[in-house]
Order: sequence, then C-alpha cells, then structure tokens
Amino acid sequence: MRKAVSALLGLICVSACAPTLSVTQFDELPRDVARQPVLTVSGRAPTHDATLFGRERAETLSYGVHTVSIPPDREPGRIRYPRGTPDPMRHFTFAFAETLSGQEVFLDMLNRKLSQLDEDERILVIFVHGYNETFGSGLFRFAQMMHDFEIPGVPLYFAWPSAGDPRYYAYDLDSVFISRDGLADTLRLASRAQADRIMIIAHSMGSMLTLEALRDLSDANDGEVLSRIGQVALMSPDLSVDVFRSQLTVIGEASDIDFIVFTSTRDRALRASAVLRGQTDRLGSLRSVEEVADLRLTVVDVSSFDTADPMRHSTVSMSPQLIALFAGTRDFGVEPAAQAGGVRGPLSLSVNVVRQATEIILAPAAAAAGAIEGTGARQPN
Repeated sequence: MRKAVSALLGLICVSACAPTLSVTQFDELPRDVARQPVLTVSGRAPTHDATLFGRERAETLSYGVHTVSIPPDREPGRIRYPRGTPDPMRHFTFAFAETLSGQEVFLDMLNRKLSQLDEDERILVIFVHGYNETFGSGLFRFAQMMHDFEIPGVPLYFAWPSAGDPRYYAYDLDSVFISRDGLADTLRLASRAQADRIMIIAHSMGSMLTLEALRDLSDANDGEVLSRIGQVALMSPDLSVDVFRSQLTVIGEASDIDFIVFTSTRDRALRASAVLRGQTDRLGSLRSVEEVADLRLTVVDVSSFDTADPMRHSTVSMSPQLIALFAGTRDFGVEPAAQAGGVRGPLSLSVNVVRQATEIILAPAAAAAGAIEGTGARQPN
C-alpha cells in the first residue's frame, strides 16, 4: 500500500494539470501558420463559451468544428501553450470554433470534407484522448499529430469528460464507462459517412473507452459498423492485459480490425497505474510479447526513445524520431516484412512473430548498436 501511495504521489507531482484554453478569433493568420480543422464530438458539458467544454459530464453529445493554428519553426511533437495573449507564430491556438446543430448537420459537414479529398485519402481518423486531458489539450494534441504525422483523411475528435487534473484518476475512470454509449453512437454515425474506412487512435485511458465501445458494438451485432474500421492504434494503453484479452476475444469474433499497440517499459505513468492495481505491467508497458501471443495484433516497442515528456507516456506523439519514421505512412505502417532486422535512417527495427502476435522493436540505431555491443544481446533477426 505504501508503494502504491508513493507511486500516486509521484505521478501527481510530476504531472501537470492540463491547460484551460479559450478561443481567440484572428482577423487574419500569418501565412506561415498552419491551420488544422478538426470535427469534434463532445460528451462534456459546455462552458460559458458554448463552443468549448469543461470537465462536467453532459447527458447528450455536442457537435462542432474547431480549427487549431500550428506555429512554424517548432520541433515536431512539441506544443507550446499560450500564457496570456496567444501569438499564433509561437503558440498553438483555437483560431476558429463553430457548433453544429445535431447529427445530420455534423454528418453533412463530414461528408463535404471527405468529398474534398482524393479518393485514396477518404479516411476518417478518430482520436480518443486519455486521462488528465481538458477539451483543449486533447484537441491540440490531435491537431499536432495530424499535422506532424501527415495523416491523410478527415480528423474527428471524441472528447469524453476527463477532469483534466491528475488527482482525479477515479473520476476519469468513471467517465470512461459513462462515455461508452456516446462513443459507440459516434462510431455508428461515422459508419454512415462516405469514408472508405475508419481509423481510431486512442491514448492511455482512452484505449479502455475505445475497446469498451467496440465490445458494445459487437454485443449489439453491429457488424456493419465494425467492418468499416480498418485499424485501431492504442498508444500507451492504460489497460490490464487480462481485460484487453477479454475485450479482444469478443470484438475479434465480429470484426477484422487490425490492432496495433505501442508500448514502453519506461512509461512512468503506466508503472504507477500498475502498482496501484498490484500488477507488474499494463498493456502499454508490456515486458514480453508472450503475454499477448495468443491474440492477433501488432506490438510496437518504443522503449528506447526519449521525449520531452517526463512521464514518457506520450512517446509516439512527441518523439521527433518516431514522427519522422511514421510521417506519411498509412495506418502507422512500418513495413516489417521489407525491413525486418534492417535500419531505416537513424533507426533500427527488429521483427519477431510469436504465435499470432507480431512484435516490432524500434530503437535509435546508435543506441541499439551500443546496447548490443555492451551487453552481448541478440542481433535483430
């Protein structure tokens, strides 16, 4: 118990509360500033500004479109929040926000944006944020990922009511279960759009929410909805391996979804979460792919990478090296068959197939070579 309390206190001390942001309408943005429009579905109650949302839970979903401005001359993966008056040349900002009156208006907007894309880019990308996020911080992170990874398609942000405060982990967990119906309904709506396929990216506790919603769709025999989903990418999933196995067993019976799980044994947030539960690992901090070898999925180990995140809980979205690797690829593809045991630029890649699971271990090439030379570790196959 003492270890659990210490882990929780450490998490609170190192983590910062997610920032509270406001909409700043600019008459004209500088030419060098990028603009990333994002369609939004929120289960949060609106604030005094009806286009933004707080931590309180709402009884109904709200729909909108928000444009995030992204400053030039910044390191990929980094977000600089404004303190005081936003400067679009230096900060991420809310440059535009609009509410949409209901599902049909939202669907019409979604289809119009899809129709503006080339046929091979008509993908709907849905992001489900994690624990300790405000509406704004999760939206900024998604906009950063769409921009830096050059992800094709139309972005849709599902904002569930996290408290945006590391002290309220239990509140966030309750919100996950309250939000299952809302996300399932959003996926049903998304399946009606004129997208070729749907991709879901979920971070941290958002992985639990995503899998619970997919399981509910499976239990309801909504196979048509599930068939539209091509890939589910789970980044640092805060999820028990046993729970994940039970969820995937049900979901897998009704779908051909490709699951990719990004893990790191250096994730301090998941280490604390595991200690609080009396466990060794969470899904996002797996030490051995053998734990999920009976499941059809791809596990990508990014433990060797450093980021500006002191918790190492957002490695994929914040590492410039990983962003460079995945930028422009479809569905976070790393082409394992062509590059098994090879090196892509400054990165080394090792691929192992363990029963149904595929394990991909990524590392900076110099670091991997040093580890192998210094420890006598096995060379990548």
